[in-house]
Amino acid sequence: MVAIGLLAIVLSFAGVIFNASIKTYRTAIANAEIMRKLRAITDRLDADFQGLRKDGEIFVAWVAEDRRPDFSDCDLDGFERFDRIMFFSLGDFQSYKTAPLVRGKFARVCYMLATRGGPGGVPASAQPRAKRILARTQHILTADPALPPVDPNTFTTDPQWYVWNNLYEYDKMTLEEWKKMSLANKKNALSVITNVKVDVPTVGRPVWGAHVDPADPNSIHMLLCEGVGEFKIQGWYDAERRWVPEVDPDGDGDLTDRTDFYIGDPDPDRVPGVLYPWRLAPGGGYGRVNINGIGYGGSLDEMGFDDIPGLGRALKFTFTLFDSKGVIKQGRTFTHIVYLD
Repeated sequence: MVAIGLLAIVLSFAGVIFNASIKTYRTAIANAEIMRKLRAITDRLDADFQGLRKDGEIFVAWVAEDRRPDFSDCDLDGFERFDRIMFFSLGDFQSYKTAPLVRGKFARVCYMLATRGGPGGVPASAQPRAKRILARTQHILTADPALPPVDPNTFTTDPQWYVWNNLYEYDKMTLEEWKKMSLANKKNALSVITNVKVDVPTVGRPVWGAHVDPADPNSIHMLLCEGVGEFKIQGWYDAERRWVPEVDPDGDGDLTDRTDFYIGDPDPDRVPGVLYPWRLAPGGGYGRVNINGIGYGGSLDEMGFDDIPGLGRALKFTFTLFDSKGVIKQGRTFTHIVYLD
């Protein structure tokens, strides 16, 4: 009887140790997966922003979804961020598709959380946090005569805009031609690229954004990382010595006294953002800083770049990453800073 009792105790302890070992192993595997995702995102951000063209255009839009009071997001303010940024970069770019294969030194790059599926798909804000996809779209600027022309200035139908943004990986135009695009076409293009209404009233194009379906080989070229629960972008603002924008900068929970967002704005589709630089184009000039509560009197040009709120000397990216098995239930949150000096 004593021997049987001792055996039962030993087996019980062995079971506890085995279960603990399995849990530790699964957690280690999940953390390793998350760290691989982190490395993939930060390496790509570093490479793209190392070649940032300050003489090109930059468009940043900040979108916050109120999840209070039952939810704490990556920065514990109760708001989920679905920010997006488009810019031009110098580097060695090659299309992911081989038909046609496109190479070039300049590309228009956009980062954002993707809609899952094609037209009519599920937007990122309506997806489970652990299933969201961080998309990176690149359109290489090319003049290759063998390629069919792809020029957003010539589009007249919604399918043309959708196919251009989601299926093509090149723009058959120069950077100067892009910058000289008319105001109406620029609003259309930016709305389609980033999935926000760039101006009110909207020009009429759907706000497509990046649409990614992991089962669709035609959209895989835009998939940078799965399991990205939130994507937040902030710029260092020297004038106030802080990162902007923030939903509730003073952290008091009162969004009427101090906020960088248009809380309570009469048009719910209006979102804060920066369109750089100021440029006089056919149809009117454009370029603006649209951040509530921040008075900006500087110049939207390369000379004043370091003082532009939302851009400045550096960008800080904050994102929450989840493992594919759901072992780390709340995911892990990271910040990564890229310097623009």
